[in-house]
Amino acid sequence: MKLAACSILVFFSWSHSNIGDIGITPGLLRLMEQHLPEAELTIVANSKAPETEAYLKARFPKCRVIATPFNQKEVTPEFREAFDRADLILYNSGTTLSYGRWEYNWNRTMRYAMPLVMAREAGRPFGIYCQSFERFAWPSDELFVPLLSQASFVFARDTDSLEYLRGLGVKPPVLEFGPDATFAFDLRDEARADAFMERHRLQPRRFITITIRTSGQGFIDEKREKSHAAKMRSLIATWVERTGQDVLICPEVVHEIEPARRLIYDRLDEATRRHVRFKDEFWLPDEAFSVYARARAIVSMEMHSIILGLAAGTPTLHPRFAEAGRKAWMLRDLGLREWLFDIDDEPAQRVTDALLAIDADYDAALAKVRSAMDIVHKRQKETLVVVRQTIAEAQAARQKR
Repeated sequence: MKLAACSILVFFSWSHSNIGDIGITPGLLRLMEQHLPEAELTIVANSKAPETEAYLKARFPKCRVIATPFNQKEVTPEFREAFDRADLILYNSGTTLSYGRWEYNWNRTMRYAMPLVMAREAGRPFGIYCQSFERFAWPSDELFVPLLSQASFVFARDTDSLEYLRGLGVKPPVLEFGPDATFAFDLRDEARADAFMERHRLQPRRFITITIRTSGQGFIDEKREKSHAAKMRSLIATWVERTGQDVLICPEVVHEIEPARRLIYDRLDEATRRHVRFKDEFWLPDEAFSVYARARAIVSMEMHSIILGLAAGTPTLHPRFAEAGRKAWMLRDLGLREWLFDIDDEPAQRVTDALLAIDADYDAALAKVRSAMDIVHKRQKETLVVVRQTIAEAQAARQKR
């Protein structure tokens, strides 16, 4: 289906302190480059617009970045012009369209929902590209159920969210599963990765990575944090003892670096620690992606390191806790349920056994990754057909007026 030149306004580009948040936008830009090359994309940055623009333009020189107006007292002319020109308002991956699951902050929720409200009031097509939906507590359900039903499409990045929306009676023309945009991430920093590997004496496919998630993010208490850390230390010790291979402790979120040192690295016995490397500086997803592609396996309590790892072709294990949200269930949706664990309910040995099984039959583990990514690529293609169709219909409607 051919399109005339079109404009898409994308909300939002997220935090700069989390490689998952950073990776979502270039993932979407790559999908658009592949499937909608006619589109001009304007990205609305939730923070640090100049830094966001510099980062994105290095790989996607045609994209444009503007600052969000929703934390200001008035709309900017730049934003108004981009909004008025847009053929489609597209809301990218995340877990921001929720209220009452983690907090009751109406002002924050409405700030994130405003692009959809504005699009509806302007009669402009809008769609949700692969969000998780945690909860719409009253009175937000009075807003979100009709609002999402009036979207041209809603893609949920896990079927748990999909069933939640269906249970609420959300009924847009298209309500389907769509993989998180980060699965399309392809930025690499091979030079930094090579230097890092050489500096820390890491051999390709002869080390695993460990990423934790602690009480610092506000979802669990320190007692559970200590229990989780003990299980991760047990896994590391057994891995080193059984395989003789190395371990890299690395961050997804900048403020988890020091907790990982305190809870994991510093408390390992000396013999184990000789095989463990600690990344004491934050990194961009480009470098992380290149390192993940060299790892034998990834064990991460954070979901986006799991996504980046799978996209890089590496087997991944996700020991998560329930408060982290529905997004973990995307592993089940991709046929990788056996690599998903509840770290509170399951012993460390179960996760360790799964890791050792990956090591013992590595070709089979790689085949599972390829099978999961085949599902991702198929759904990406299908979701972008819907996006293209939505724009084509909008253009045809304008021509008739």
